[in-house]
Amino acid sequence: MAPLLPTISNIYASLHESPNGPGDARPTAFQIIKDNDLIGKLSDKVFLVTGGTNGLGVDVVRQLAKTGATVFFTARDAEKGEKVKQDILEVILMDLRNLQSVKKGAEDFMRRSENLNVLVNNAGIALTPYGLTEDGFEQQFGVNHLAHFYLFQLLKPLLLRSSSAEFNSRIISVSSSAHTFGSVFIGNYNLENIEGGYTPFAGYAAAKTANIWFATELERRYGRQGLHGISVHPGGILTGLQRYHDPSIVPMLEQYLKMDHISKAMKSIEQGAATTVLAAVGRSYEGKGGFYMEDCGISSPMPDDAPMGSPGFKPWAYEEEGEKQLWVDSLNMIGMKEDTE
Repeated sequence: MAPLLPTISNIYASLHESPNGPGDARPTAFQIIKDNDLIGKLSDKVFLVTGGTNGLGVDVVRQLAKTGATVFFTARDAEKGEKVKQDILEVILMDLRNLQSVKKGAEDFMRRSENLNVLVNNAGIALTPYGLTEDGFEQQFGVNHLAHFYLFQLLKPLLLRSSSAEFNSRIISVSSSAHTFGSVFIGNYNLENIEGGYTPFAGYAAAKTANIWFATELERRYGRQGLHGISVHPGGILTGLQRYHDPSIVPMLEQYLKMDHISKAMKSIEQGAATTVLAAVGRSYEGKGGFYMEDCGISSPMPDDAPMGSPGFKPWAYEEEGEKQLWVDSLNMIGMKEDTE
């Protein structure tokens, strides 16, 4: 059951009512920065974005940099990281398939910065064949959720310390409408012997629902301390994630993208980055969290008869008991027995 969600006016709602494909009138991330009058205004802030070398991450990093903030981003490949890097950008090497690499990356960040105001958990993989991370976790869950959960725990002291009355710290958890395919398999995070067998969709849905649950539970635990969690669906965008897809599902996805209502709902990378950037720095969201956003606003329940790809969230997107259990189980999986606040 969804909690009581805050009412925040979505000034971009009308622009999303009749989409007409990538590059239409829907806002870009740069438009968000301009509309919030943030160009050069956040020079005392520090941001960290995971996955800043491909797809959405590149534009999220570039637009956040226009605020004047110091922007760090993670990269698995040092050469790719240097290509994106600018004067006010800093590269952190990190491979989310390996928790030791996450720890080393977090330690590198903490050596280079004493503050962190916004953490954007953007990196991910999608619709992959079954596989395990180097630590033995189903790879979509391990990369998309668990590695980011671990990164948050390592950087939490900085996030709490950096929070101020005028700018509370924020964690943005990039989820997806793919959460509508199914929920988290509590207690069976490797999706072993599930009904119907493992599918790329089941794994991705579980991971993306976990992203929502993480942000909501984070808000429950830390919101009163000035540390807020928001989950976002960027929209349908063709990004580098397609390279991870299980080849067996590619023909079906190609047909799906040809459907008229789907092709018109697709966004450019610049438009796809807009909701993430709004959640990260939007003035209307200051001091708020615990909700799932899409199309530059707080999402609403999806009608039962809505066609696939429609806006909205499924009932399991908010599930307090599951959110709390996932948090406890995630702590155990990363070897942190206590969530020290």
